[in-house]
Amino acid sequence: MTDQSAAEPVALREGLQFFSGDQAILVDAISDRLIPGDVNSPGARQARTVIYIDRVLAGYFSSLQVLYREGLEMIARLSNELFGCGFAALPESRQDEILRIAEDARHTKGCEQLALFFAVIREHTLEGMFSDPIHGGNHDAVGWKMIGFPGAQWGYSAEQMAPGYDATRIPIATLSQVQRQRAERTKS
Repeated sequence: MTDQSAAEPVALREGLQFFSGDQAILVDAISDRLIPGDVNSPGARQARTVIYIDRVLAGYFSSLQVLYREGLEMIARLSNELFGCGFAALPESRQDEILRIAEDARHTKGCEQLALFFAVIREHTLEGMFSDPIHGGNHDAVGWKMIGFPGAQWGYSAEQMAPGYDATRIPIATLSQVQRQRAERTKS
């Protein structure tokens, strides 16, 4: 499957555990259409959800590897049949058409696998956008910043728990930061 886009996503330089380079480019392009972003409002690409998805498929969700391989192949084939090129090279409007077909495939007899793949990659994209960065996605906590979530905290004060408190005033903490803080406390 060749579905190269002009620019390789920055996330791919982090090393892949399951996807080939072409598969990762395709997953990144799909995720980018599911949660699009730009300079002012980061999306799935900026959160590096492709790395999260790659890691969970190499580990906990390894049972979904075949679904992903077949689903990515179906998306690539559909893109080539309808528009004559790979998904990642298509304009956003054409990518959206392909994803609508995949989502609506649940209503088409014999296309349930494509619909299942779409549902799973959508769910994994959301997980990669909003999970703790320790899992590979939500790079620089961009998902948490978007929704005003302070991340992994040791606890909250009574003031912070009060209705109407602006949680964006709490500095964001990731699991890695909390683990480092704990290690430093145990050394002292």
